[in-house]
Amino acid sequence: MAPAIAGFGLMALVGFYAALMPSIMSHDLHIESRAAAGGLLFELAIVVALVIVATQMLASRKAMLWSLALMIPATAAVATAQISASLWVMLMATATVGVSAGLGYRGSLQVVNQIAPTDERAAVVSSYFVCCFIGNALPVIGVGVLASLTNATIANIAFSGTIAAFAIIALIFGLRYRT
Repeated sequence: MAPAIAGFGLMALVGFYAALMPSIMSHDLHIESRAAAGGLLFELAIVVALVIVATQMLASRKAMLWSLALMIPATAAVATAQISASLWVMLMATATVGVSAGLGYRGSLQVVNQIAPTDERAAVVSSYFVCCFIGNALPVIGVGVLASLTNATIANIAFSGTIAAFAIIALIFGLRYRT
């Protein structure tokens, strides 16, 4: 349960960030440069890649649990960047999202591979990826629907809270059940 929820949550966090960061940049931070938005996505990708490489010695379960714990401040940082209209907060939020995503992807996928029975590994890993891709798509849809009913700030804060709730639930499952 924990790896699937972690995969869903981390991909929801990355999807939320990647889909909405350009509008946060232009509407809230008043930065219209596509190069600046691309620079933030580049920062995110570099941080994720560096974390995956740098944490190879960290146990997969521990990496997954750290990712889940970091999702909470990561979502709070994205919402804070929007509310405060601060580029510095957005840069810190990007790094936090990247660390959480890198730890979570590496850790949760490795946990799935470790706990899956050998003869069912392909099916189990495929199910894990289905959870991840659903998590990646939902932020765009969910925030769009909620923003049309309220406003973008409320929608983003509500979705940040939802991702944090998923992280807490997965953290509870991950801490209670050991492989």
